[in-house]
Amino acid sequence: MADNYNNNSNNFEKTMREYLKQARKRLDSEFAGTREAIKLVATDKMRNFMQAMDKGLNKEERDYLSSLITEGMYQSFCYGYGVGKIEGAHRKKVYL
Repeated sequence: MADNYNNNSNNFEKTMREYLKQARKRLDSEFAGTREAIKLVATDKMRNFMQAMDKGLNKEERDYLSSLITEGMYQSFCYGYGVGKIEGAHRKKVYL
């Protein structure tokens, strides 16, 4: 029974990694509009942070914060894409 669980877990992880790669590739090509929208949202979030914290940031700090937010959003997009693909293939909800 434990071997079956480990097999299913390994298969899920392998499949998920493949879908994450696929999502990132598609985000860089087919979903260029989504990628640009994510960058705009990240810039807006960075400005909201500066306003809420009542703190100015220099250009390097603003770029770094926007980059962190952008990468987090890219990662979220890719995981959502992967989970959606797995749910569609198995017609079951995936709980992480």
